[in-house]
Parts: sequence; structure tokens; C-alpha cells
Amino acid sequence: MDYRGKSREHLKAASEQLDFGSDSDLKYAALELRMAMEALTYDRALAFKEEFPIEEYDTWQPKKVMAVLLEIDPLTDKDSTIAYGLEEKYEVPAKEMKSLGTETVLNMVVLKKHYDALGSFLHIQTIKKTKAGKTVNYERMRKRCDEIRAYLNKVLSSPVFNSTFGVFSSIECTECGKKIRKRIPRGEDTIHVECPDCDASYKVSGSGANQALWEPLQQEIECANSECTRKIAVWEKEIRLGGNWKCPVCKGKNTFVLGVAYEKSLNK
Repeated sequence: MDYRGKSREHLKAASEQLDFGSDSDLKYAALELRMAMEALTYDRALAFKEEFPIEEYDTWQPKKVMAVLLEIDPLTDKDSTIAYGLEEKYEVPAKEMKSLGTETVLNMVVLKKHYDALGSFLHIQTIKKTKAGKTVNYERMRKRCDEIRAYLNKVLSSPVFNSTFGVFSSIECTECGKKIRKRIPRGEDTIHVECPDCDASYKVSGSGANQALWEPLQQEIECANSECTRKIAVWEKEIRLGGNWKCPVCKGKNTFVLGVAYEKSLNK
């Protein structure tokens, strides 16, 4: 589906409703604006189809989709400019660059600010609010809709869009099994990645030929039971005051605590 084209259709419909100037038409404008935002988010996700297959999010709302995209690449919802130039020396930026244009992206801040607010406007006011004497503020909602319309027009007018440059890599977390995806930014050889669902952390390094090496950040620690001394791998994030684990052999509990070592003075 051409989600970007669908977004333009919904934005056009929203603009027509807003231009009528009637309060009764505002709810239709709000619905169309929500759908325009949804279409743009799914359009953005398609740019990551190799790292984030659509079957994984085909029933998700935009904020959840965007949250996963930000896990993959923290710059997913940031505006950017694409320019090109001829290098005089390999890997040394060209002295003269020509711009292809700047992309304005529908970002998480805008989604959080407006998406749910538009949704609540589409429902009958709750009994609690009615009993409290609260009424729908149409003037405020119209101002919100106009703000969203202007922003979406800017997004859809971007001369370049959905550019995703970099090395992308993914694995299943060895601790909880969740799929972890990450982009290795240009110019960085190594990054640290944390699983969003557990304490597992990894060092991810580019290994050439668009490949990446994932190394678990763990320390081998011995059970404190002198009769056991079983060694286990502990995630570095778990090595903190109060952190603990159960020994798989002696079943005892090992806890990280503060300690003080005393040394007798050699001076009398």
C-alpha cells in the first residue's frame, strides 16, 4: 500500500472539514488527521522492512510502531538533510556539497502530544466529566487540528523521505528471546545495546562486509559457597549493590554487597 499517498488523501479530507469552519465538522477532521498520522508512521516503518517485518506490527498503533523504530535507530524520527559531493580523497568529506533537500519527519513528540488527544475527541464525553460540568472546548480542538495540519503538510512536502543509511543488525536475546534490532551509526565501530525487556546488554561491532558481531556483556563469577564454587555468567547490568542470583548447583542465593578489607599497619 502507498501509505504516503493515503496520508495525503486523509490530510486533504481533514483540510476540507476544517475549512468548513463548523464545530460539528471538527470530529471528522480529527479522525482524518489521526489516519494521516497512522499512514505516515506505517510508511516510515516500511523503510525498515528488512529489520522490522510488517507482520510483526500489522495490528499495532503508531506510538508502539515508532517506539520499536527508535530502538532500531535513535535517529528514526529526527529531521535530516541529504547532500552529496565528490571526495578528493577517500573518506574525507568533499569541500563542496550539493543538497538534495531536507526531510521533516513525523516524530514521537508529535505523536504523543496529539494522537491520543484526537482520539478522545472522537468519543462521547464521559459521565464523570459531564457531571463535573465540563464541556468540549471546540476552539482549543480547532487550534490543535490546525497545528497538526500545518505540521503534516510540512512532512508530506519534504523533497526527500525515508532515507535509512547505515549497517543494521539483529539477534534474538540470549536471555529472554526477544528480537533486538540496532543500527550501527556511520563513523562508530562499536556501540552498546540493551535488551528492552531484560537486563541483557551487548557490545555490537562492525566486522566488515555489512556484518556485525554481537558480544554479551557478561562476567564469570564464582558462587560464594566455599563448598560449591560453581561459576556462572552474570550480565554486567546485574552487577550492582543488592543484585543476586540463585546458584544452579547448591541452590544458595548469592548477593552483591559492599565489603571492607582490613590490613594491619606495618608501622608501629
